[in-house]
Amino acid sequence: MMRKFFIILILSYVIVFKMTSCAPKVKNGYSKEHGFEGNISLSGAFALYPLAVVWSEDFKKIHPNVRFNISAGGAGKGIADVLTGMVDIGMVSRDLHEQEIKKGA
Repeated sequence: MMRKFFIILILSYVIVFKMTSCAPKVKNGYSKEHGFEGNISLSGAFALYPLAVVWSEDFKKIHPNVRFNISAGGAGKGIADVLTGMVDIGMVSRDLHEQEIKKGA
């Protein structure tokens, strides 16, 4: 139960952050009429992919106007995608490498 709350809290934070960012792909943000709406993209570790799918489905039950784009390609891809701004969240199931930290991970 606590884990589900934590994940929903993180995803809510990502949506609010995207609301203030300059990426106007789709209307992102929150309104009283529609609740949270927008897109969240995740990429990375195959091991975390099933969890991300389950968490996104749970989040969508509460916030149906949020769309998720989740792809697995390995932890290295998740880090590379998030560092280049291709995705909002990079899923990593290992310790970060020193060069990834130097790049801002």
